[in-house]
Amino acid sequence: MLTIRISVDCVLRTLSDHADSASVDWHHGGMAEQSLPGAPRPGRLPRPRVRSLAQHDIRDARARLRGTIYEDVTPDTRPREQYSPVQIVDFCLDLAEVMLASGADTRSVETAVVAVSTKWNLAPLDLDFSGSSVTIQYAPSDTPPLVKVRTVQSDGSDLDRLARANQIVDDLVHGERDMTSAVNALVAVLRLPPRWPRWLADVGLSILGISIAMQAGGGWRAGLGAFVLMLGIIVSGRWLTGRGFPQFFVSGAQGAVASALGTLAIWAGVLHPAGAATMVGALVVLLLPHPSLVTWAQDAISGFRAMAVARAFYIGLIIAAIVVGVPAGIAVTQGLHIEVDPSGIVLQTLPLWAALLLTVVSAAANCFVQQASARVIPVAVVFSVLSGAALRILRELGMPLLGATFLAAVLLGVLSTIAAARMRTAVAAIAVPAFCGALLPGVAVSSALLNFMSGSSSAALDFVAAVSVALAIGAGLVLGGLFATPGARRALRRARKVVVHSVHNDTTALRVIRDSGYDPGDGSVPRGPRPR
Repeated sequence: MLTIRISVDCVLRTLSDHADSASVDWHHGGMAEQSLPGAPRPGRLPRPRVRSLAQHDIRDARARLRGTIYEDVTPDTRPREQYSPVQIVDFCLDLAEVMLASGADTRSVETAVVAVSTKWNLAPLDLDFSGSSVTIQYAPSDTPPLVKVRTVQSDGSDLDRLARANQIVDDLVHGERDMTSAVNALVAVLRLPPRWPRWLADVGLSILGISIAMQAGGGWRAGLGAFVLMLGIIVSGRWLTGRGFPQFFVSGAQGAVASALGTLAIWAGVLHPAGAATMVGALVVLLLPHPSLVTWAQDAISGFRAMAVARAFYIGLIIAAIVVGVPAGIAVTQGLHIEVDPSGIVLQTLPLWAALLLTVVSAAANCFVQQASARVIPVAVVFSVLSGAALRILRELGMPLLGATFLAAVLLGVLSTIAAARMRTAVAAIAVPAFCGALLPGVAVSSALLNFMSGSSSAALDFVAAVSVALAIGAGLVLGGLFATPGARRALRRARKVVVHSVHNDTTALRVIRDSGYDPGDGSVPRGPRPR
């Protein structure tokens, strides 16, 4: 079960302080005291000073937002909208912490922070992402610099929480929230329980194992074995993690157990070598931190080298643990004297209709695993089928796996970016379940495991090459997002238009067709029933 380690109490306490501070500023700003002309006004707070932005600061903010859906954001210089730099920096740190801990890539977080700070007329603002922390510096020319740091710890993703944080940013940029409302909304997001219960996420991950094993040509026995084995690995991994074992040792032990049980299944005649390889391959694919693999590629391509290095170090340790654990499990069963010749084994490709049906199951199951909102499940499933069909067609045309995966990911990036703007959600909330359902390299990993079983010297290199497909997914999503961003901006502007229905001389309340999903008042609770 993917978890998020975030100091919720600390963040909630900080956000509450921000809300109180913002409320006090508003109340004092609205006071009107009687005094004699020319006499001093004791007890009255000074009128908020309008910060003036230099042209080069505005150009810098626009350059950082170029190519994003918030490219056209402009500073609001009205005095009533002026918050203190400390308030704005604290809120931006809270927002960055929530988004990173929920599984966002660094470029999306920077875009959100720069858009909010620009809207609130705060520049120049420098951001630094250094792996496990976020640093924000506000250094105007006429006052001392303000520097604040926040530590972020994340082990997974929560796409529902990420989508709600993205919606708060969208409301702020378009002037539908003040700081008090935004802080209260962020508090409400942090207090929400997980979108789906733990047992449902565990079952969803096990069903994903069935789909990957069968997509690789393992048959129903391999799929059933992957389901049972995946449930056991999830429970045992959670138990080991709860006892304080680092993830490196947990992943190594899980890989060793999976390969040992696959070898025993061959020895007992339950599975043939190809079926055992697909079963173990499905488990190994799911043990990989595939969302982190893709965000690592996105950060590296987008120029966030420090975050990319930090993610690469973590991913490299997990891959190293699996690479060591899989042959260790096979070595434990050497006394069974099982001979596997991979040259005579061919992984059968499923018919297109069966592969697409399993893609539907995979994408839907992964929505529960990644805690995605229910309203994005149909969209993610459809996009997963389209990208899976594109991958299959390109492979049948003779294109290599890496290139075909890249082009299919470009298509998925285009579709996800436009749909996310129309639905007012995060791109990752759609793209992550979709690519996990259609583009994971199950066949390539299974072939590498067959080489492991046969003792091939190139097995480790084959496994690393199969994992590198995640680079193609990340690169394709980035390029697809760049292609689709202009259309997404137009879709967002159309979606923000207010349509009013009225009748001449009718004094009844006007109905406004738009729903941000949050209370337009203080934003303390989501409005109405939670979206399904």
